[in-house]
Amino acid sequence: MLDWKSPEARRLLEHLLSVSDRRAVTDPLEEVFAIESANVAWPRIRDCLLDTLRSGDESHCLNMIRQLAATDTPLMLFSHQFDVLRNLVLARTLDEGVIDTARQAMRLFDAMEENFAAAYLAVFLNRLGTRNHLRLSHIRALSDKNLLVYFEAHLEWMAQLVEAVNLRQSSAMPELDPTQCRFGSWLEDEGPRLIRDRSHIAQIRKLHAAMHHVVSEVSCIMNHPRASGPVYALLKKAESYSLELGHEISLLNSIVIMSVYSKDALTGFLSRRFLDRVLLNQMEIAKATESPFSIIMFDLDHFKQLNDHYGHQTGDLALEHVADIVRETLRQSDLIFRYGGEEFMLVSPSTTLTQAQAIAEKLRQRIASCLLPLDPPIALTASFGVSEIAPGSYEVVDKHLVHDIIAACDGRLYAAKNSGRNRVL
Repeated sequence: MLDWKSPEARRLLEHLLSVSDRRAVTDPLEEVFAIESANVAWPRIRDCLLDTLRSGDESHCLNMIRQLAATDTPLMLFSHQFDVLRNLVLARTLDEGVIDTARQAMRLFDAMEENFAAAYLAVFLNRLGTRNHLRLSHIRALSDKNLLVYFEAHLEWMAQLVEAVNLRQSSAMPELDPTQCRFGSWLEDEGPRLIRDRSHIAQIRKLHAAMHHVVSEVSCIMNHPRASGPVYALLKKAESYSLELGHEISLLNSIVIMSVYSKDALTGFLSRRFLDRVLLNQMEIAKATESPFSIIMFDLDHFKQLNDHYGHQTGDLALEHVADIVRETLRQSDLIFRYGGEEFMLVSPSTTLTQAQAIAEKLRQRIASCLLPLDPPIALTASFGVSEIAPGSYEVVDKHLVHDIIAACDGRLYAAKNSGRNRVL
């Protein structure tokens, strides 16, 4: 690729920029406004280039690029402004009829763009490696990994990808065949026995294959002379797929927990003694997948009066009845605990507050509308407290934080009961 920093190239480009500036005074083009409209929080690319061309020092432009990359500003915004300026200069040059000069200028602009994109990619790779390392550390901190061992293996796969691209060595790339990596092998062999929903497993296979396809593209092009911009775009997509895959594996992991942990004999729900461990793990998973989860606490209204009036056997029938409603209503990946006598807790992975409130309201309506089938039938109601736990709301995961989260949700439940019962807060 041409050296755009050579004295001869710098003189040519500075001359073309100066000619374009003089022509713009008497003969403005619409593209000039495009430069302004793309100008966001960083200095205009024209000023940056002129400074570099006059001094031979590209540190001004590189610092600007690194600052953009450090704040996750999309590279395409910089590229758009750069392309508008390049097209403007080339248009002025072609107007003068100097075709060879225009061709040379185009090649020099291409060399500049690759140089800037490579600087952006280097910062992005460093940040991607750091983010992936943090995700991996959260998964490694889990007390019970179950299926999350496959997410751990995937994050190690991502770390290998970052290293290979940093080195620009195709031979160092991770396994590119989606059926041969550790998660892919599990997905083809044991996975179908766990995932009963055929459409769900097809969706996960499609997601996993798409991620491997993107990384295969990276392997094919990363040594091309102008690969930095496309490699950045592909890696950005691969990271998005990686988080989606982590989300899916975490949901499958919840299904495993519901199937293997010991249960309360009456309701079939998870025993309270596992709650702290599950919540600690879920907080680490939320950090690793960068997605919130929610907890829902609810209990039956006036349950003591039900027991006193009809007897404890009827109370047990009411709890079994409500447990059936909960199982019919919730997702297979929701974790359900019997928290107390008539009190329950739901842990809903990858669920926002709004989504959790909708789940709680659906449960409230189902419980209120499904009478306990005795003679005569008995009406039941329940009160709900809902809380979202966002991964950005905490730094350190410990038991004190878990107890604070439970207490906050319990406070919402208490407020729901104090405000009239049979409601969601």
